[in-house]
Amino acid sequence: MDQRKERILGAVVSDYTETVVPVGSHALAARYFLELSSATIRNELSELVDDGFLTQPHASAGRIPTDLGYRYFVDFLLPQEIVEPPLRRQIRQSFDAAAPDVESILELAAATLSHLSDNVALVTGPSHTEARLLHVELVLARPGQALLIAVANGNSVHQRVVEVDERLDQEALSQMASLLSSHYAGLSAAAIEALPQPQGAPSGVVEELVRGLRQMETRASLVIHDGVRNLVRNPEFEDPNRLRTVLEVLEAQRILAAVVSELAPRVGMQVVIGHENRLQELQDCSLVLTSYRAGDQLWGTLGVVGPTRIRYGRVAARLQLVSQLTGEALSRLLT
Repeated sequence: MDQRKERILGAVVSDYTETVVPVGSHALAARYFLELSSATIRNELSELVDDGFLTQPHASAGRIPTDLGYRYFVDFLLPQEIVEPPLRRQIRQSFDAAAPDVESILELAAATLSHLSDNVALVTGPSHTEARLLHVELVLARPGQALLIAVANGNSVHQRVVEVDERLDQEALSQMASLLSSHYAGLSAAAIEALPQPQGAPSGVVEELVRGLRQMETRASLVIHDGVRNLVRNPEFEDPNRLRTVLEVLEAQRILAAVVSELAPRVGMQVVIGHENRLQELQDCSLVLTSYRAGDQLWGTLGVVGPTRIRYGRVAARLQLVSQLTGEALSRLLT
């Protein structure tokens, strides 16, 4: 595509994203291309239609981008946007004040991303078939109670308050956690049950450890979504049947988790536009996905689902920020 066509395609995408109104040659000439005549722009638009980048709803209407047009825009014309420093600071403060447990952090990530993107946000947690213990932490909550944090392969985490001897302080709990970590490292729930408990380890703590590992083995991927109400505000989903189709997929967590896991990149971002979605129910939508990490370990996926005309540059910048802050919050939790 030559430079002029690229400029015109970019202008159509930008204008249609904001207005949801088919874009005509006169509007483009007035807003973006004072040096070009309407006739010249009209010819370029016709060629972009012929090449499949734009479509024209009817003969007298302007043009709107096709899935191929959005794909070209994302791959070659996407502006590098940044999150404004005041907003960045505000978001960071929210994550700094997050409750110290995994699900609360992931729920905050979903809510924040939904608000920042004005679309549906998705967050998946880790999943696996067999949970093997990696690390144990015991954090004093109050005399006689401690927060048990068990980390397994795939960075799945089980947290539960357990009863302990009221005389145990944090130093003693840390020593006990170190003992459990060394004694049971790399073992499954069944293997832990088959071993004698280490001397000094409360039976209730070991039982909860085993229970947590079993839950990790049977738990499907955690999928949190937020911002479904944002879909209703988009003209693309004014049709109740179209909206219902998307909502049914969002509620089918197993299906959604499988789709997101299949598409999610280990590094960078993945943008899936319209009919590129293998699920027919999502072919009116685009997905923008990235992974998030705690330390050097891959934990899960963050994503945005919205109409194909979403502001890809803005969503990508904000998604990257939320991914970074989610990983930092989880890393603090596990150190």
